[in-house]
Amino acid sequence: MQPFKINQQVKLASVNPRAEIHGEERKAAYDLKFEAQCPASVLSHFDPELAALLYKKPDDPDLAEQADPDAATSPRFPKMSGFKWDYETTGNKLVIDYGLGGDSNITLSDTKLDKFSFMPQNGGTVLVMFRAIVHPETAHVGLLCDRIQQNIDLVIEPLKPQEEGDLLKGARTSKKTTKAEAEAQFSGQPAPVE
Repeated sequence: MQPFKINQQVKLASVNPRAEIHGEERKAAYDLKFEAQCPASVLSHFDPELAALLYKKPDDPDLAEQADPDAATSPRFPKMSGFKWDYETTGNKLVIDYGLGGDSNITLSDTKLDKFSFMPQNGGTVLVMFRAIVHPETAHVGLLCDRIQQNIDLVIEPLKPQEEGDLLKGARTSKKTTKAEAEAQFSGQPAPVE
């Protein structure tokens, strides 16, 4: 499974300020709720079989679907409402385009994504709703609030897996400790020379 990522226009449904308690420190945090209209293929980020479970070939394809009549674009359970999916990911980077691109973009690092829910739609699309827990700079809070209930351009980049070399950077190589050296270390006596 690929980690969840998107690069598209989404609706910023709400911005909720709160405090996180880290020991005795309080840190400002914000819950951003997003709604994204995505192709059903995005469901493969959550489970490879999910789209096949939720969609079927249309019984009576319209003109748009006649180009590929075998495509599963019709919800299999049209009376089913949206449902929650237990999925969480941390360390994501969110980039919100504030309209001018580049330096005007709001970049939020080390974010947590959770509270996912899906609502299958006709035409092979799914409404994906989720929460992002972020810690923006004070100057960005007003900009985010200004975009509530509006469509924004959002890029979500998942945490990149560390390379093996990155994991070992700064690690000290250790020599193998002999049994005699270990016993000497705990007895307080110098180790015998072999």
